[in-house]
Amino acid sequence: MEAFIDRLIAAALAAVNPYNAIQNHLRLDGDDLVISDRVINLKNKDIRCVAVGKASVPMARSLHELLGSRIPQGLVITKYDHLKDVKFPANWETIESAHPVPDDRSLTAGDRVWELLADCTEQTLVLACISGGASALIVAPRPCNALKELLNSPPTAEISQETQQLIRAALSSQSIDLNILNPTENISLPALQAIGMALLGSGLSIEKINAVRSQIDRLKGGCLVERVGTGKVISLILSDVIGDPIGSIASGLTNHPRAHNVLVGNNLQACQAVEQAARSPEMGYYPQIVTTKWEGEAKERGVEIAQRIIAEPSKTVLIYGGETTVNLPANCTGKGGRNTELGLAAAIELAKYNAPAWIITLATDGTDGPTDAAGAIVNETTIDRALALELDAKIALDRHDSYPFFQQLGDLLKTEPTGTNVADITIAIRP
Repeated sequence: MEAFIDRLIAAALAAVNPYNAIQNHLRLDGDDLVISDRVINLKNKDIRCVAVGKASVPMARSLHELLGSRIPQGLVITKYDHLKDVKFPANWETIESAHPVPDDRSLTAGDRVWELLADCTEQTLVLACISGGASALIVAPRPCNALKELLNSPPTAEISQETQQLIRAALSSQSIDLNILNPTENISLPALQAIGMALLGSGLSIEKINAVRSQIDRLKGGCLVERVGTGKVISLILSDVIGDPIGSIASGLTNHPRAHNVLVGNNLQACQAVEQAARSPEMGYYPQIVTTKWEGEAKERGVEIAQRIIAEPSKTVLIYGGETTVNLPANCTGKGGRNTELGLAAAIELAKYNAPAWIITLATDGTDGPTDAAGAIVNETTIDRALALELDAKIALDRHDSYPFFQQLGDLLKTEPTGTNVADITIAIRP
């Protein structure tokens, strides 16, 4: 079974390899750059590359190998430990910053993007490589009056009254008083961090979280394109958001009518690759993609998947794509992410049945929340093995402490940073 599981994981990640995704969508024909159905003549073009996100390194490397010296300026921004040993030419700047909560390097990265796009003209062509994680990796805060406006405006479908109250409480917990903030000064990093942590622990969808980010940032919500002025923007996007809405991926950095946005990879492609790998004649499995719009509370979805796979006949593989959420209480000290939490809830449910089943949870970027694991691998024996080690699964789940639980069992799924990011995949197998 382990070899079969490894095969499915490898197929998913290979299908959304960012380097190949760029190569598959771009080609150079003399002085013409062909991007899907669009042709751009590069003669006399001032080309600048901005690559930001967890997949920015392989995307930028692929673009550089295609265009070489035609790109006089490049900027690559990624998460800590994602650059590894990849080397870029001297005219390419690389920055590593924090995710999922921004740090001072995120501010530096935002400043560098702002500066790189400062003097664009009609001859400027900005090639943007966008992937998940960019919302925290670069921040360019607006003045404080933008935050006040967000909190004092009538609630909307994207930013509800509850979200406004959540942000106010987060700022108050850090002794940040909106009434005394200078409206012309930029929103501070501590304020951005407080807002980010509150939103991430709220159980809100990434679309609603990024709606907030877009309103308090000078680059997000299409403002990167505004910064380019009369220049052209071609944005190559690897989607980590359900349904691939350009306005939500990376907080909509290039969500603008003047940008040409090209989707180069998404969760569906990864799920289809798992389906194809599972259908091999020698294994005899019958795979099915249940959904690529999987969302909701992680522990509830874990129970649901376990119940569904147990009810299926032998040799069934169910594939779920999307991204669940975890609603964390204030001052939560547990360690884990949505995938390990889903896996733990599934393991507890599987233990109720006397039937073999496996459930694999995978964050395609290799990092599940603030951990170094991509997820977990569980089956009907997981809870019995935990009891033998005197581990209480229910307590671990209630405390949102799934990582140490699986760590002690040796059931964490670790891939290291994969260099890609198309949200999550959960695979349920009935042997």
